[in-house]
Amino acid sequence: MRSKHFVMLFIAASVLLASGCVSGDDEASSAAVPTENLPEGFELLGIINESTPGVDMETEIEDFQGEEDIGDVKATVGIYQWGELGKDYNAKVTILECQSPEYAQAAYNNYVNQTKFQKPPHKGVDRFSTAIVNGQEVTEIRDRARGDEIKYIYIWTDENLVVLVEGNDDRAASLELASATKL
Repeated sequence: MRSKHFVMLFIAASVLLASGCVSGDDEASSAAVPTENLPEGFELLGIINESTPGVDMETEIEDFQGEEDIGDVKATVGIYQWGELGKDYNAKVTILECQSPEYAQAAYNNYVNQTKFQKPPHKGVDRFSTAIVNGQEVTEIRDRARGDEIKYIYIWTDENLVVLVEGNDDRAASLELASATKL
């Protein structure tokens, strides 16, 4: 079942690439999604945003919705393959461009306060920590991947932007991907 899911994601990403969804859009959110000089092992599969046909961006950003109002946002999501297709899961970089820094903070708060983050990913493993990305302290979230593996997620705000990097089980590689945003 897992292989089928990855094959479908690969097909969808291929269609996105072929349809020109990887663009040089000059919006701040698009510019921050890394497209070149990626960390070793990461390959860009595609970039999706509100102009991508067949993609519901509300679904893509539903984890940022919650008790706090986030206003209108423009979202851009970069999808990256790392490792072996069909064996390893993909990484993502999501950039939300909010109407103000206050809305960005609300989106950040909604994301980190999700019910799924209330308990540790594994016994004896803290869910939250901090890390440094591009000289800025960010929130590190440890999420369950496969078996006993931990997937590293980084989230922070930068003015009216919210940056979410869903990395892999390699902390150093995940931090490199986060740093590639230049934010």
